[in-house]
Amino acid sequence: MMSDKGQALLSQALTRAANAILITDRGGRIVWVNDAFCRLSGFDVAELLGQTPHIVHSGIQDRAFYLEMWETILIGQPWQGELVERRKDGSLYTVNQVITPLFSSDGDVTHFVAIQHDVSQRQADQGRMQRMAYHDGLTGLPNRTLFFELFNRAIEYAVKRKENLALMFLDLDRFKAVNDTLGHSIGDQLLNAVAERLTGAVRKADVVARLGGDEFIVLATRIGNISDIEPVAKQVLDAFSPPFTFGDYQVCVRISIGVSVFPLDGDNAEVLLRKADAAMYRVKAMGGNNYGFWTENE
Repeated sequence: MMSDKGQALLSQALTRAANAILITDRGGRIVWVNDAFCRLSGFDVAELLGQTPHIVHSGIQDRAFYLEMWETILIGQPWQGELVERRKDGSLYTVNQVITPLFSSDGDVTHFVAIQHDVSQRQADQGRMQRMAYHDGLTGLPNRTLFFELFNRAIEYAVKRKENLALMFLDLDRFKAVNDTLGHSIGDQLLNAVAERLTGAVRKADVVARLGGDEFIVLATRIGNISDIEPVAKQVLDAFSPPFTFGDYQVCVRISIGVSVFPLDGDNAEVLLRKADAAMYRVKAMGGNNYGFWTENE
């Protein structure tokens, strides 16, 4: 049997433990919480005692999730899993939780001890890393890697629905002159503004990505007939008619667009991108501020 001193030490250790801990009775009513649980959830002890853990449920996990958890612990087995909880102020946090049943001398389950490790920061870090891996650091648009993934999915969808796709390769005419005369800060602002205009000019089902520099891509999806592509290309061109304003500067932007079509011009993203790129350079050589389709003469 543990001495009074040992019990006091154990109580202090649990109360001040870094991980959040709560104890419930068999019916799920909270009978004890430690300081870390109060800090993590935003509730004080008086608000938690007598309540059930439902007080911090976020609604992210469905009923089946909790049914499986309760089925496990009621038969005396520990349960471990990751779940999203909701603080008193409404903000969400993610924990890795281990629930351990406690037993009476007769072997009946009487209480449950839940220990939670806050993994919100880890998830946030993973989210940032994933965003860096799949999105352009300047504009936030999908980068080349994500674009090719989205393109491959779009191809599968188009094949099933017997539709076409249009890949539009866009390049800003004389962007280097903007950087040289107004500086890279204005150049970066311009690229961000271009990304916003492109996103606003295309349809919701279309994808806008940045390859790098002043090169952007638009993937026009759900194209029934080839003739449906031209209104989309013209709408993108029209979006660049008004000048961009940055403080005291006004910048007029002209763009050149090269277009390739799936499946007419190729059956994969690499081939279609190369052909749209070739069509874009032909448009640029002819004065730019226009669009053109890839042809066998490129």
